Amino acid sequence: MELISDEKLRMLAEEQGWSIARARGYVDGENFRRLGTVPSTYALVGIDDYGLGFRAGYFERDAAASNRKSA
Repeated sequence: MELISDEKLRMLAEEQGWSIARARGYVDGENFRRLGTVPSTYALVGIDDYGLGFRAGYFERDAAASNRKSA
């Protein structure tokens, strides 16, 4: 898995208005998704900042679908 520096995590957290734990979870989630790795139950149901960030990074969203207006 790609390691990210503490400085890059801090920058991501500041840019998004997140805690460092949420930024770390987001990066980990993206990496798990890209590698096709099955996440732990904790990462999928945890309600702390890390878990929220992990799920945001792990579950890919279709930007086009979210921009469509409902009929």
